[in-house]
This record gives sequence, C-alpha cells and structure tokens, in this order.
Amino acid sequence: MKRIITLLVCATLTFTAQAQTDSIAPIPIMPPTYPYLTPLPVTEDFQTDILTYQFDKADAAAKKLIATAKRRRKPTTEYDNVVEICKKGESGFRGVDRVIIVDSVIVDKEDFLKAYPLSADLGTLTISDKGDIVQYQTQLNGMVLIPVSTSDTTALQITRYYLEKGQFTEGEVIEGLGIEGDINYPFLMPDGQTFYFAARSDEGYGNYDLYATRYDSDSKRFYQAENMGYPYNSYANDYMLVIDEATNLGWFASDRFQPNGKVCIYTFIPNESRQTIDYETTDIEIIRTAASLRSITSIALTDEQKQTKADALRRLKQLSSTTSATTHKDFEFVLNDIKTCYTLNDFTSSEAKQLCQEWLQKTKNLSALNDQLQQTRETSPTARQQILNLETRIMELQDEVYRLEKQIRKTELSK
Repeated sequence: MKRIITLLVCATLTFTAQAQTDSIAPIPIMPPTYPYLTPLPVTEDFQTDILTYQFDKADAAAKKLIATAKRRRKPTTEYDNVVEICKKGESGFRGVDRVIIVDSVIVDKEDFLKAYPLSADLGTLTISDKGDIVQYQTQLNGMVLIPVSTSDTTALQITRYYLEKGQFTEGEVIEGLGIEGDINYPFLMPDGQTFYFAARSDEGYGNYDLYATRYDSDSKRFYQAENMGYPYNSYANDYMLVIDEATNLGWFASDRFQPNGKVCIYTFIPNESRQTIDYETTDIEIIRTAASLRSITSIALTDEQKQTKADALRRLKQLSSTTSATTHKDFEFVLNDIKTCYTLNDFTSSEAKQLCQEWLQKTKNLSALNDQLQQTRETSPTARQQILNLETRIMELQDEVYRLEKQIRKTELSK
C-alpha cells in the first residue's frame, strides 16, 4: 500500500498555525451517536499496565484471577476482556513502525487544527463547533468529504459531495472501507487514491484509531481499510492524519497521556514503506517505548536519522512561518473600531461564524457577477437585456451582502 507511513523520531518544537477554513457553509451534520468505547477494565492496576503497554504483566495477573473466579464459580468476563486486550497489544508489537517524531505540541482539543500548518494545495479542513467532526475539501476537484449519519445507520460514515456552482451535489457514502462504527477525520492524498481516516469500532485498539486504504479504480471503490497499528494508534483517541508531500511532513493527533480537553499533535516524516522494528531481535523495552510514544527522547537515533531530523525541523520552521503569514488572514471583516476578524475562528459566536460563511460565499458570487458584467459589456455591448439582468442581480446581491454584514456584527457583538 503506497505511503502507509513510517515515522522517524526527534525533539519537541512548539508552533502554532491557523487551521484552514472553508468559504462555504457546511452541510448540517448530526453529532456522533456510536458510543465511545471503554476497552480498559475498571480495575486500576490493569488500566495502568495496559496504558503503559505492560501486556505480559496484565495478562499474567488476569489469568490468575480467571482461575480463582472459576474455582469460586464467579463471572470472568472482565478478566477475559483483559486477556483479549493483551493478546491484541502483544500482536501489535510485531508490527511497530520505527518512529522519528519531528515535533510534538500539546494544544486544546477544540482548536487542534491550528497546529496543522497546511498549505492551500492540500485543501481545507473545517472543524465543527463541538470539535468532534471534521469536514475535508480537496483542492483539485471540489470534492468534499463529510462524516454524517445516514438513514441506514446512526454511526458516522464518510459521505462524498462535490461543489458545483457553489452548491453541493447529492451525497454519496464511500464504500468498501469495511468498518462498523463511527468514521471521521477524513484526508485524501492529492493522488486521489490514498485515503486516511479515523474510526472507532470494536475491532480497533479502543476509541478512535487511524486507518489507511487506497482506491480501486477497477471496482470504483476503496479497498478494505487497514488499522495502522503502533505507534499511530493507542488505547486513547488517535485521529486526523495529514501528509504534505511537498515538504515530506505529516501530522496526526492523539490524546494519549493527556488530560481532558487536551491533545498532542505529532509531526513526523512519512516514508514510502513501513520500517517495522524486528520483534525477535529488539529489546522489549525499546519496542514498548516506540509503540507508545510515551518517551520520545529515549529513542536512540543514528547519525543519519539525526540529520534527517535536522532537515525536517528546518522545513517545519519554514512551513510554520509561511502559513502563519498567509492563513491567518483568510479574509477581513471589520466588526468595530476595536476588533477585526481574519478567520472564522476569530468569531466567538457560532451563529456569527455560520453567517460569515454565507457572507463569504455571496461576496465571492458578487465578484464573479461583476466580472461577468464587465466581460459582457466589452464583448456584447448590444446585449442590453442581459446587461440589465446582470446589473439587477448585482444590486440585489449587494443588498444581501450588506444585510449579512449588519447581521454578523449584531450577532457577534451581542455575545
């Protein structure tokens, strides 16, 4: 599978970049209804061992308790669950990617996209007000991927739309992923084939896991998605994987080891193929550290990897500087003499944010109509009725834009 990425490990560099925002009003979406999974047992000792990837210790303790419970003719369900978790965890140790993390930064979950310094060439990511659903619009063909609940299921599924003349086409659920549960945080590579997303289902490690797949042009559907394993996934939420081929950098988010409301954004170097750590010849502590990303600085780097890290850090600094100078001003909307909004996230009112998206679209349409009128006057000066119709529509649209501006200011400033 192309670009099922390998990570290479490095030090921490804190940066902030503005999240990409879309200039169109998003399709109304329902909140997730598939339940958050709680794969860990309630016993505190088991939680600690599993969260620190001490599967052998947890497995041995669980089996002893199973034997005791059976002698006393008591239920063993909870301990059986521990054994299954440990079995899956040990199996994952045999496919851990070698990881070089270029950057890790802890941010507020509701603003986590600000830590993705994405160029416009990658498209746009837009997060819902609740911070739990992300809409992705490609740069190439106006494709929009949105997690929605369909009439057939209450779980979120990735639905594909296209923008035609500022309007969404009818949605089409992406087929072939083979995941039962919530599917969220989509990202399609510019090749139009390699697809990354996060899903929470009973088949994963727990909560959101990262998956990868490719598009089969013959069957016109995606292949069965593959869980990306360690270190991309954990027993917490791992999601929103993005790759920028132009800079050879990638990002994904995880709330492993984080308090409520916080998430860590890892920046890594994507490789063409996985570089799996040899399970048979590598010390288990090295594997455990690489799989969990709990102690990034404890992973030894070769001289070549150190140089790779240094080069990647320079690219990251340059990218962060460029995006902070460009994406922090997606538009300019003057609220009053004190405050001007340059991005949708500058608004505190969700209603004002939605109105601003409508204002942006109408402003864009107004500009297109003015261009059309100018062209018609130059190429068809005798087409008076067409010119008159355009002038009338422009005046109507100008009034709509003005009305929206007043409504946005009133809504935002009343907060």
